[in-house]
Amino acid sequence: MHAGGNSGFFLFNLAGRSRTLILLLALIGQILLTALGAGGRLLPSIYNAVVVLAVIIVAADSHRHLWAGLALGIPSIALSFLSDVVDHPVLRWLTYLFVLTLYLAIIRLMLIKIFNAKCVTLDTIGYALCTYVLLGVVWTVLYAPVAATDPQAFTQPLAGGTTAPSANLIYFSFVTLTTLGYGDISPVSPIARSLAILEALTGTLFLAVLISRLVGAYGRQER
Repeated sequence: MHAGGNSGFFLFNLAGRSRTLILLLALIGQILLTALGAGGRLLPSIYNAVVVLAVIIVAADSHRHLWAGLALGIPSIALSFLSDVVDHPVLRWLTYLFVLTLYLAIIRLMLIKIFNAKCVTLDTIGYALCTYVLLGVVWTVLYAPVAATDPQAFTQPLAGGTTAPSANLIYFSFVTLTTLGYGDISPVSPIARSLAILEALTGTLFLAVLISRLVGAYGRQER
């Protein structure tokens, strides 16, 4: 991975901590605003667009990553708004596909940066925090089509009126990721239960592996 620090483009000159701070604020803002019900017909898609743009900023560490982020991010934003205007299943599935691919690509990029780091820095911590929060958002993208196609997949309806995640969907995803398991919303269908199991495993294993990696890097730094 080649940094683009020599480029005059301002995004290439942002430090990793600045990129991750933008993404972290965008993710937290989306979660809080959605949970507080600050939404309308287009507002959830606007929140989603802000997160996608923040993801593209994180990807702007090289020309190759930036162009890949733009190739996935711009269609994601356009399809999300188009789905709000034209309610068609094909548009919704395309939106889920583009957003999911973009999020998985940026998670892979941040994990590479975390595990290639030779010492613990603010950049490393920023990438770790963003990866964990973004994992919760990724699972909302996986649950969304299940909830939309089968309203009985969960004990409460989770699908919103747009392709952006609803408040219940975000709540269920993060409760499952952190293994809190309040039990007020539960998966019912086999595919919903399978996804919930995989998310709980992902959250637990990510923290275990991440902590061991950061502790190991900190130990080498001290020596």
